[in-house]
Amino acid sequence: MPIGDNIDPATLDAATMADMPAADMGAATAADIAAMPPEAMQGMDADMMAALPPDAMGGMDADMMAACPPEAMQGMDADMMAAMPPDAMSAMGPDMMAACPPEAMQGMDADMMAAMPPDAMSAMGPEMMAMMPPEAMQGMDADMMAAMPPEMMSAMGPEMMAMMPPEAMQGMDADMMAAMPPGVAPPPGPEGMAPPADAGGMGDMDALGAAFGAQGVEPMAGPDPMGTNPPPGPEGDPMANMASPDPMGTNPPPGPEGDPMAGLDAALGGAMDQAMDQGAGGGAPDTGAPPDAGAEAPVDAPDTAPEPAAGPDEPIVG
Repeated sequence: MPIGDNIDPATLDAATMADMPAADMGAATAADIAAMPPEAMQGMDADMMAALPPDAMGGMDADMMAACPPEAMQGMDADMMAAMPPDAMSAMGPDMMAACPPEAMQGMDADMMAAMPPDAMSAMGPEMMAMMPPEAMQGMDADMMAAMPPEMMSAMGPEMMAMMPPEAMQGMDADMMAAMPPGVAPPPGPEGMAPPADAGGMGDMDALGAAFGAQGVEPMAGPDPMGTNPPPGPEGDPMANMASPDPMGTNPPPGPEGDPMAGLDAALGGAMDQAMDQGAGGGAPDTGAPPDAGAEAPVDAPDTAPEPAAGPDEPIVG
């Protein structure tokens, strides 16, 4: 006798439910399901679940879901999943998730995903992920991502990744990155690629670098103010031996005493001194007069002017 047809759902128990023909579930409504004691769900099986009208799942709650045998989940389909209240997912365990047909995942949405316990993700496979609507990924978080088997990432498409909250990426590891199909990138924004906190040091950064290497992407070296990531040497950098401009004088260029202009300054100074000497005297002998004596200092010079001829009556002055 179908539920609702002279059968009070509130009187059902697990034994009565188990003895009921699967077809009797076909007339159940959401109100009928809501009226059932949670322990009555222990009598459900896959055939009874498959016979249940999709909208009847709207009467399920977390306690009823927790009481369902995992094998009953084999009767789920996308319409039933879509009609199930999100909080009913909070009782979904790994065994129940593993028993769900992959196509039932087409009924998932973000609220249902957010309500699902992280450990339930551990039972999901690539086929289930491939059936997920992209918008369901909006319910993911870091714990759910960390619990997800790496091979599930092989079914992750660009639309699904674009819907992923950036903070969910903190649950990724190198194996998951390596399993990601080519062309599928993490969500945009710096926080999207932020590696998880690594209490032990740089282990997660190394894992992330290895994951990028597995995808054929050369990671870029970031700024390194502490000097732990030195730039390439002369063999990899033709500019390595060239000193950078140093207006503060803290990095003197190579050369004599650190100044290649020192020799030029000395030579130029000497040449200028010589030119001054030649301009002043043209190589005249040094008279011993100080440089600042000027015209007041007498200079003994030979008298080259001819003396007048002495007349007959004039004495010769010697």
